[in-house]
Amino acid sequence: MARTKKTNPHELQAKWSLLLAIAAGLSTLVLILGVFRHFSFADFEAKYVKNSLRFYGIIATTLFSLGASGIGFFVALNSAGQKRNPLSGLAWKTFFMHALIITVTLCIFLVFFFAKEEVV
Repeated sequence: MARTKKTNPHELQAKWSLLLAIAAGLSTLVLILGVFRHFSFADFEAKYVKNSLRFYGIIATTLFSLGASGIGFFVALNSAGQKRNPLSGLAWKTFFMHALIITVTLCIFLVFFFAKEEVV
């Protein structure tokens, strides 16, 4: 009778961290498109309509991206550098990807927050 190979939890964590990085990265791209769609660089204004779908979309994509990257950051940190993890390199790469995604998301949201100009 053949023995089944047990799944290494650190391998699984590295793979989940990669999936979270992909989801958060796509969410950050949507955030960038949402913020800079009606952005005036000459006046440094991000025009929006209060209570519009775009405004709530910017808030939702920011929260989703920060949440997914925050979880993925700590999952990757937990699985990176483990001796029995053959995917330790993937875990380190996703760790730094999550750090980059969190930084970009916060910067884009701060640009929107300080440059927002409500259109009546």
